[in-house]
Amino acid sequence: MKSGPSAKPVKGRRGFRLEHVAGFFVAAALVFFLYSVYQASTGSSGGAGAAAGALGSLRTRNLIHLTGQASGSSASSASSASPCPAAEVVHDTKTVTVTKLVYGSTVQNHRAYHVVTTAAGFSNHWQARIHYYWYKKQRDACLREAVCDMGGFTRLLHSGKADDLMDEIPTVVVDPLPPSVSKNTTYIVLNRPYAFIEWINRISIPEKYFVMCETDHLFMRPMPNLMNGDSQGAALFSYIVPWNYPAVVRKFIGNVSDEEVHRVPQIGNSPTFVSVEEFRALAPIWYNTTIDIYEDKEAHDAWNWVLEMYAYSLATYRAGQHVNMKVHPNMLAHPPFDKEEVDFEGRPFYLLHLTYPCRFDKDGNMTDNSTLAAYTFDKRDYSVKPPARNLPEPPPFVQNNLVRLIVAMVNEATENIPCWDDYVATSKVTKCNQHKHGQDGVASSR
Repeated sequence: MKSGPSAKPVKGRRGFRLEHVAGFFVAAALVFFLYSVYQASTGSSGGAGAAAGALGSLRTRNLIHLTGQASGSSASSASSASPCPAAEVVHDTKTVTVTKLVYGSTVQNHRAYHVVTTAAGFSNHWQARIHYYWYKKQRDACLREAVCDMGGFTRLLHSGKADDLMDEIPTVVVDPLPPSVSKNTTYIVLNRPYAFIEWINRISIPEKYFVMCETDHLFMRPMPNLMNGDSQGAALFSYIVPWNYPAVVRKFIGNVSDEEVHRVPQIGNSPTFVSVEEFRALAPIWYNTTIDIYEDKEAHDAWNWVLEMYAYSLATYRAGQHVNMKVHPNMLAHPPFDKEEVDFEGRPFYLLHLTYPCRFDKDGNMTDNSTLAAYTFDKRDYSVKPPARNLPEPPPFVQNNLVRLIVAMVNEATENIPCWDDYVATSKVTKCNQHKHGQDGVASSR
């Protein structure tokens, strides 16, 4: 082909070659990278400014961050008010212990949720076995329905050590709080927020959502996903009343109006439905708020054994996750104060809470006086040794169907979990594959 005049070289000019273009882009990319590093190291001024404005002149602690979360991200921009020095958290990089496949995890239903139940200590040990029995039974019933939201199950064991239930219940073992933070407290639930942070950092689940439970929650029936769209769904706790402590509450959410104090929800962390994505933003705020309350004498004295429940409630407010939250009066039944399997509006309860002592005098009245009690069921009576099979039913003067249901559910579980008699005798899980009936000497195979 014949070359045109433009093809002739021009004296004194150099050609613009391809490698010059490549060099330009490499240089631009390097400048952009260095600028990004600078921005990440200094943090985002917008998020920090907004948080500072919300909290006024209160002192703040640095938040513990989830793995892979930048310090300037919106998830950690809300700092927790604290009169105390920061409690540094030591991360243990040991391999996390996970046992067997998580029971029944599926993603066939986009509303499916995972059950994550925290546990530590012996009383949680036998309760976990009964809790898991009823989860499996109700999930099996759920799968026979047209739509089932119940997904997989994980016991979150925050003792740092595997136990003898690893082969029976799908379990993830995480470490308890470092002694430098816990001060070796006997308040074991102080470990719960930290346990969930370790879990969400290390484990992935197929479900988009999960519900936080405790071992003394028994599944009464198949439970649907009770979230409000992608916003949290939580059980109502009538004894969590933030507006009864406005001055204390303002220590942790800033100098807000009385109206705003009343917007702090009456919930704890369990049972609560939440998306994995939303929880990643909430978890460090919950953890730090819990430690702040624990270290604040006024707040600690006010909220005592439910302080981590208040911490979760306050954390949802601080993260803005309370706005579209749905609080359910019928998610969790509290016998003996609740008496029937439905709430006051006729809505079915889904979980049965074993926390309260159920004491009745000879006239069938509830009583706190143990010397007047003619009938008692209290899980604390089994803090050292599990309940035996075939607990006696409440006498006729106990006119409370939920107390009767507690005993019936415990009895069914202990009758069907293999080797329960040996478990009662030794407090150890064995593999005898049968029950040993005491009175008639007949052994029934399982």
